[in-house]
Amino acid sequence: MTQFKNNSPIFEAAYETASDLHSIGLMTDERMNEFKESCLEPIPVNLDADVFDYFNKKCDFNAEKLRVVINELLRKDIEITQIVS
Repeated sequence: MTQFKNNSPIFEAAYETASDLHSIGLMTDERMNEFKESCLEPIPVNLDADVFDYFNKKCDFNAEKLRVVINELLRKDIEITQIVS
């Protein structure tokens, strides 16, 4: 589920319009990323301690870097779901 800043219908409308323009090629990826940063709230991800330990040992990630990576992956998954549906 997409979470808009301050649960604002204005942010939602701006993002949806930008997303539509991007999907038909009238907006660049860079500009779309600006809209994402402006309109969307990161969705917090809570992972178990053993998952963090695994990534720390195997990938040399710290917890904050892992949260950023997972949030980006989830955001991309949300976008793909919105495009397909």
